[in-house]
Amino acid sequence: MTLTRGQADYLLHLLTIAELVIAEHNRTDWLPTGQGDATLMRTHLQAIRGAVSLEQPLRDLATWLKKAGG
Repeated sequence: MTLTRGQADYLLHLLTIAELVIAEHNRTDWLPTGQGDATLMRTHLQAIRGAVSLEQPLRDLATWLKKAGG
């Protein structure tokens, strides 16, 4: 998949926000209170527990964005 600089920047922001939400959950056991949101978050947390880490690809994306003027 090829992303434009704007799309890559948007993707990085979305994933960064998601990481902050997950960190807050891990720290305090917080879950969102909207209808169905807690269930969706639990499903997401279960899915990422066994997933391959995105840490290095996200660092590479952030580096590319900085070089591209993002």
